[in-house]
Amino acid sequence: MIDPEALVLATTVVGREDPRLFEEVLDWLAQFGTLLNLQRLKNLQSSTALGDPTVLGAMAEWLGKNAGQPRWKAVTAKELHHAPKQSLFYHEPSNLIHDPDPEFATYGVDRPRVQLRGMSGPPDHRQIANLVVTLRSLIGVSARVEIILALAGGSPIHASELARMTGYAPRTVQTLLQEMTLSGHLLTAEVPVRYNKVRRGANRRYQIRPSDWAFLSDGQPIPQWFRWAPFFHLIQEVLATIPPAGAKPKSQVTISSKLREVLAKHGEAYMADGLLASLDLRARSGSEELLKSLASHLPPLITRL
Repeated sequence: MIDPEALVLATTVVGREDPRLFEEVLDWLAQFGTLLNLQRLKNLQSSTALGDPTVLGAMAEWLGKNAGQPRWKAVTAKELHHAPKQSLFYHEPSNLIHDPDPEFATYGVDRPRVQLRGMSGPPDHRQIANLVVTLRSLIGVSARVEIILALAGGSPIHASELARMTGYAPRTVQTLLQEMTLSGHLLTAEVPVRYNKVRRGANRRYQIRPSDWAFLSDGQPIPQWFRWAPFFHLIQEVLATIPPAGAKPKSQVTISSKLREVLAKHGEAYMADGLLASLDLRARSGSEELLKSLASHLPPLITRL
């Protein structure tokens, strides 16, 4: 399933390599940005460090002023106004931009004035990958959507784990779970514990009957929930260690040293989502072994997902 918030955050980095990709994302947001959960967008950015906050603020500034979506102002960041000047697109030097966009320029981001084609289409509800935006279109943009979809594809889950998986505050998820249980479509189970001192409900797990939501996927099994934000962040960090085209090459030792720093800082989060095991990454691996492991496991994982 596509995670729209994680995808937008990733685009603030990888989209800078491809102006056409960046413009298509901005075009889609200008028409359907109301389907994004902006609180979740901010939560994911702050909790996973995914994306470029300056570029995200500039996009939000533009959408708030030019796309008739004032709620994007909640994502703007005044503290990043007049940030150090930089070109939005890596292959487009600032000195070649003759008509800069004023909203992006507020954040020190140079790019030509935005001129969107307006050709983006609505999400195709027939595609199971679009379940997040499909369900949001039906019942509204709220954490209930991610809760339903995270539970629909797996086994019973504790509220705290559900909060981590979906990118919402634990208290928000706990409150919604209590409300949703009243519908009769959200089931609960208490896991037995040895000690009587554990407060009631501390080991409660939640689940739903997938058959109750089969109409969303035309009877197909709903895919298992996947946390895209940490995965995109790992890709972001890997790309940051690789010299851009035309730059001076870096040695394997230098690149692997940077990757070890990333694993030391974010390894626990990557491990919680099974990324270290999937990629066979070990911080203590030798330089050549670490790079070979990434080269052999990361592309197939991207293709499979």
